[in-house]
Amino acid sequence: MNFAYFNGDVAIVVQYWVEHYEEVDAGCRIDIRRAEAYPGSHHRPGAEGFQVLPVGDGGIYRIDLSVRVDSGDNEVRYHHHPTFVEGDVGPRVFDDHLSADPLGWIERRLRDLPGLLREKGRPELADSVDTATLDAAIPTVMSAVKAALHPSSRAVLVHAVGGGGD
Repeated sequence: MNFAYFNGDVAIVVQYWVEHYEEVDAGCRIDIRRAEAYPGSHHRPGAEGFQVLPVGDGGIYRIDLSVRVDSGDNEVRYHHHPTFVEGDVGPRVFDDHLSADPLGWIERRLRDLPGLLREKGRPELADSVDTATLDAAIPTVMSAVKAALHPSSRAVLVHAVGGGGD
């Protein structure tokens, strides 16, 4: 499952992901990335769109709600990556507030997306965000986060965004 919400020159990307390294983590990944207008190939109204830049070119901030899934204990590893440098997400930062109330913590961060972007040194992106539209979209974005945490509940997201009708 992948979900992208575009506002101004910014995309909030939510996905269920599995990461294999010495151990295996799985869960919800939320990226704040730069987005660019894309003219489309037909050069007519309605053909345009947006493209989400790859993490290496457009990554700004990441939150991972991950759980170790290759052991019996399902160790919770909720963390964020506040320091993107030269195309790399940087180290994991564990935060007690994120672990205690992950959905509330994420919602507060996303509701203050312009503040987050300014904090990350991207005032031009912060200025591109329409805060009224962002506020209206937060419930749908949070539905995507919940669906990515529990991939068997993907139907909840389809219902939340108005798809999957009879």
